Amino acid sequence: YVNKYEKDEVIMTDPTHRLHLPLYVNAFDVRLRVQHRAFNVLAEMAMKSQDPSHDNGYIYRNGYVAMLSGSYSKRGMSLLLQAKRSTNMAFRSRRSMEGSSSFVNHLPPFTMEHTYALAALYPYATRPEGEWAYQAMAAYTFPKGSMMGGKYGTTAKVNFSHVHSVRRNDTGGSGTDGYGSPFWAWGASTYYQDVDVQLEKRLCKDTKLNLMYMNQRYNQTLLEGHGGMLRSHIFVADVKQKLAPKTTLRVEGQYFSSKDGDKDWAFGLAELSLAPHWMFTVSDLYNAGNTHVHYYQGYVTYSGGAHRLQLGYGRTRAGFNCSGGVCRYIPATKGLTLSYNYNF
Repeated sequence: YVNKYEKDEVIMTDPTHRLHLPLYVNAFDVRLRVQHRAFNVLAEMAMKSQDPSHDNGYIYRNGYVAMLSGSYSKRGMSLLLQAKRSTNMAFRSRRSMEGSSSFVNHLPPFTMEHTYALAALYPYATRPEGEWAYQAMAAYTFPKGSMMGGKYGTTAKVNFSHVHSVRRNDTGGSGTDGYGSPFWAWGASTYYQDVDVQLEKRLCKDTKLNLMYMNQRYNQTLLEGHGGMLRSHIFVADVKQKLAPKTTLRVEGQYFSSKDGDKDWAFGLAELSLAPHWMFTVSDLYNAGNTHVHYYQGYVTYSGGAHRLQLGYGRTRAGFNCSGGVCRYIPATKGLTLSYNYNF
């Protein structure tokens, strides 16, 4: 149970009428987990009382979330299936705030948070105003000595994510309940979808190969306000080669193929690790479609104990950076960067 107190403020619906805002907003959550051997089921329901805010257009509708997740795991194999429906669940420390900060609650993303540059070129963030979200993930390791496993074994992973709008029956604007929403009804819009397949295989004692293919749909109009539906095919090859007991070279090659938006992209990276302290990285993100611009970067990183120091130079593309289902817009930059981290 969470209670938020916030003082009243003047929010006008027209020149002569103002909203009577609640001083207290209450949020409740019930969670049930059942586990039996390799099976695990999690069910969760949450509700938020009336919370007129900038996010929902200052309506007085309650917020709801229902989530169901089931998983199965044993040595060499795992499976995850989950679904979530949410409506009007933007819950901020200040009702007038915008952007990615100030959220009190956490709405977990039901999409894979990719680490490869081109797979993460158009990331998805949870829509606090409401969504239907589904995700299915499976992984299987072919044992050593089998036809697919070879000498060292092979791991295959498949992920499917789909996020759709919730149907809304609008009944009014600020100061009203805002809309109705039948529980099982989908809206007309797909926000995001991706299907990706990954293959991880050790070719020999000192060489490891990762391959990935991803098919993505990203509704840029609804998520960013422009661009239409972006459809893309993404290919990734990642090779890690151990050159010496303390020296490792990792090389990435990626290609993003699309007829929409900025069209095709290519990305290359080389990373040399000199354990236990040094790492040298160079990369280039190139738009082969519309702009033909290179976004090159170079970094030197030193790590020692709890300290990490990084010096870099390069050019970054404007876009969204996501973590934990929350995204923030990063403007384009060019220049020198210096960062220091200390782990307590």
